[in-house]
Amino acid sequence: MIQNNLEIKTTETLIKLVGIFDHKYNQKLLHRFESKSYKRESFSDNQFLRNTFYPEFRDLMFIGKETSSLVIYSKQESSNIVFQKDNSQNHLEVHAELGEIELFLAPNGLHFFSIQLIPVKKDLGSISDLMFCARNFETRVIDADNIQSWVSWIEHHILDGIAISTKGNKKINVDEYSGSKFKLFSVFDVAESTYNISTETRENLLYDLGSVAPIGTAGGNSFYTPNDAYFESLLEDKIAVFKNYTVLPMFDTFTVMGQSILSSDNPASKQNMFLTWHQTYFRIYLFNLFIKYNLFRYNHEMSDDSVKVRDEFENFLNTYNLSHLSYNFLPNLIFHHHRKSLQIDEELEKFQDRINRISQAIQEEQQKRSNLLLGIVGAMTSIAGLQPILDYLEIGRKVLQLGYFSYYVLIVLIVAVASIPILSYLFPEKKKKILRKWRSRND
Repeated sequence: MIQNNLEIKTTETLIKLVGIFDHKYNQKLLHRFESKSYKRESFSDNQFLRNTFYPEFRDLMFIGKETSSLVIYSKQESSNIVFQKDNSQNHLEVHAELGEIELFLAPNGLHFFSIQLIPVKKDLGSISDLMFCARNFETRVIDADNIQSWVSWIEHHILDGIAISTKGNKKINVDEYSGSKFKLFSVFDVAESTYNISTETRENLLYDLGSVAPIGTAGGNSFYTPNDAYFESLLEDKIAVFKNYTVLPMFDTFTVMGQSILSSDNPASKQNMFLTWHQTYFRIYLFNLFIKYNLFRYNHEMSDDSVKVRDEFENFLNTYNLSHLSYNFLPNLIFHHHRKSLQIDEELEKFQDRINRISQAIQEEQQKRSNLLLGIVGAMTSIAGLQPILDYLEIGRKVLQLGYFSYYVLIVLIVAVASIPILSYLFPEKKKKILRKWRSRND
């Protein structure tokens, strides 16, 4: 059975690799990618989009008219990529072609890229090898007789040198929460009737491909075969609306398998089917990743400047935390099931609890600082006017035998230095920000 599953061939395949990068969003960034042959996507607000998606989502992921929308660039690659995969005897070379490269640039500076990978070999065993290699940052890539890591190749060839992984002592912020694996969005069209694939076999293959395990792992008896309870818990999130295909959304992958998903004898129908997954459903998937990675980001940055992050997070939720995307049931179903598999709502709830606790602590600290400030002001006003203070200062000037200018400049400097501890206490967030800038400057 395992051998037969390995030899199953796909009729059509769509594999899109997804990663993130962090860079200030501005016109310079747009021009930078335009100089590398990326073309900006231009969608009209057509009838299909108006009939399918709510205005907020279609503008965010398609039209791009609002300042909060993603700006999308793409270019068509026609090159090959060769990965090296280690096995017990030697290095296995895994070949693929590159298709469309897309960039999804967000105003808040956390951006996405996707790379379409076209497998040279169509059997599931070879496709599984390709997915295993492509999702790992450190997979070796052979490029013009040079061997480098996959992540370095992407930084150089796709992102124009923008780093997404830490190398040496230089810290890359996005590497703190991106993990060491890319995400995979995959659709496999298989002539199931030809191979006598049952629903059980389809689901086993979905697990193998979705978890990037060797074909035959689920339903087999190997060391990595999933426990029945675990397997069933993963399948709870599956989407099986129609008999011809099943969708399995997982944390790192989104996998679709069935028959007649991407293939058709009618060229126009085939193109529409491809665009449905390549564009429409993929952008729903990407939108959930956009929410999830921003949660990672805000959690990571919270310790640096809690007030600033709190305000940015609230604005982010008001703009992007949509409950429904579409007027149709299937896009919403895909959206909600994938969102559930990413545990977005659970993390949102916990993060909002954290925000509330921090806000309460900030209010209490602000109240203490306000009371201190009022005490200082009260002490100042309790003195019968400022004249006695000026009289004492003038006596000091005469004792020191200093001129007016030099003496009062000295007094101002002394007061400024003495105020630093008070200001640091009254404005702790500003103090942290200044210290961070100073440390980064020294680095």
